[in-house]
Amino acid sequence: MYNIEGYDQWFKLNKSWNTPFTEWNKVTMEICKRMAAHNLEMVGENYSRFSERLKRISNIKKPEDFLNLQKDIINEDLTATLEHMQKMVHLSMENMEELTRLWGTSAAKITEKAVEKAQKYAEKHK
Repeated sequence: MYNIEGYDQWFKLNKSWNTPFTEWNKVTMEICKRMAAHNLEMVGENYSRFSERLKRISNIKKPEDFLNLQKDIINEDLTATLEHMQKMVHLSMENMEELTRLWGTSAAKITEKAVEKAQKYAEKHK
């Protein structure tokens, strides 16, 4: 009736592709976990800094103290922002290295399987 030989070959080929994609999913899940943990850490630091600033503002007695506090807060914010940016860049670089490494191995596996199947098919249908 119907020729399902091609379908069977595609099914077998797709079945062998699951392993690289499973590895890819595991790595991307770990990357998301690391990024979420870093973001939660950053939120905690910001909350602590905010509550500490409220205490400092409540202790101000003179207008010049307020101006000095503003200057200090700006400096602290710039320093904290630069530190967070450095952490994010470092984390992003690590993630990209890991994804690049994984992509190289996964793409090689997928390509290898596809070429192998294509060669078998070509030999069979000569």
